[in-house]
Formats: sequence, C-alpha cells, structure tokens
Amino acid sequence: MNYKVPYSFILSFFYPVRPAIKKMLGCYGLYVNKKLVMLLRDRDNHPEFNGVFVATQPEYFDALSNELHSSNMDFDIDGHAYTWIFISEDITDFEEKVKKAAEMVKNGDERIGK
Repeated sequence: MNYKVPYSFILSFFYPVRPAIKKMLGCYGLYVNKKLVMLLRDRDNHPEFNGVFVATQPEYFDALSNELHSSNMDFDIDGHAYTWIFISEDITDFEEKVKKAAEMVKNGDERIGK
C-alpha cells in the first residue's frame, strides 16, 4: 500500500529492519516482528499532538521516559495508562530522540512494543 507516512525519514533509522506500516487511529503504526512499536502523527487538528508515540508497557514507562523523552503528558490511546511515550515534533532534538528509539527496537529492547 502507498501511504504518505509522516516523518518518513524515521524509516531509514530502522534499516535494515523494514517495519510494517498500518494506518490506524488517524496515525500510522509501525510494526516490527508483529509488535506495534510506534505511532506517527502529523495532522491539522490538534497539532500539539503531532510527533511520535513510542509504545511500551506500564512497568517500563518511567525508565524508558527518562531515556527517550519525558513530555509530562499521559496518553491513554488504547485504554491503558502509561503505555505511550510522546516525542513532540516541536522539540529541538526530535530526530535524535526518535532515532534512539528506533535503534533500541533494532537491538531488541523488550521495553518497546506491544
């Protein structure tokens, strides 16, 4: 399928892994090994929520937030608290933070994904 995926440069951070892309929730989900690892959002409505959401589990949320980015926002996208770390497109090191998350996925970090 041909999608206009926002922040498509992120896909190169996963190389040589090729994430599957699924349109969902008004965003684009990236899946690696059948696990949802990220949601990419770039929309006109509520632009303050544009960026990358990194999927995790509540038990990993605090440690992973400290490593990747603490947005001080709690997102309950899928009915579970503390399972999404938001990296806003507006932060100065957006690309660097997302690259770090992608590298963690490539290295098999079990804290990312659901």
